[in-house]
Amino acid sequence: MNTFKNFHPVTLACYYLFMFLISMFTFNPVYFCSGFIGALLFVSLNKEGKFSFKSMIGYFILFVLISITNPLFSHNGATSLFFINDNRITLEALVFGMCLGLMIIEVLFLFKSFNIVFSSEKLIYLFGKRFPKLGLVISMSLNFVPKFVKSFNDVYAQQRYFSRGQGRVRSYLSSFSVVITQSLENSITLSDSMKARGYGLKPRSFYNNFKFSLYDGCYFIIMSVLFILSALGILLKSTEITFYPYICISDFNYLAVISYISFLILSLLPFLFQVKEGLKWKYSISKI
Repeated sequence: MNTFKNFHPVTLACYYLFMFLISMFTFNPVYFCSGFIGALLFVSLNKEGKFSFKSMIGYFILFVLISITNPLFSHNGATSLFFINDNRITLEALVFGMCLGLMIIEVLFLFKSFNIVFSSEKLIYLFGKRFPKLGLVISMSLNFVPKFVKSFNDVYAQQRYFSRGQGRVRSYLSSFSVVITQSLENSITLSDSMKARGYGLKPRSFYNNFKFSLYDGCYFIIMSVLFILSALGILLKSTEITFYPYICISDFNYLAVISYISFLILSLLPFLFQVKEGLKWKYSISKI
């Protein structure tokens, strides 16, 4: 079955570049909600994302912590809600903290979907020729956290089984120490192996099976148009929101509506493509 991650690496890289650019150069909760919904739906549809509603509790707690932390340290804003030890808690600081928390959650889910779509082979293809060391570092960084968590869970399970009299905290620390040592040893071995095989030497060639098809071109044009329409609303300040000293929203106009809708569609493109291909696959199976 053809899936979103089967697109050409350049097309996929441009999509995530567009998404991160919009998230970086605006502070509008409408964009953050759109990006979060699109990434959440795509991650929940893929088995590689290991999504569960139980995992959402951690993200919700992170959102709440960021939301309440900002007004505790930032007392800007004209609308006072209440006082804590003579420190003013303002509505503007609270709303700003909520938007900041939403932005961080959106970016985390974008990276989660990025990790599903991009394999080491695709990253090496993108950076291997001109920036081989950068490509290797990015590839290893994306794979480090899942491998580290898996190794830690395996070591911790064995530690708890063979050392039943040991406390939970002591088991955690012992397992963490073992996994860190193992990761350092693996990194040294990998470095020596890559050096021995001549990685990074010029001239260098490598095999890849990626071909930029007409399908990739059509998808690239669609997402580029959506990105331009989304960015126009930001550049022309039609979707601008200021938080201090008062919350001020730009006048609602047609350009803002077009920008919001365009970014929502752009965010949902991977999910919509995945659903379309899934329906086509089920229809094909039913015809057999």
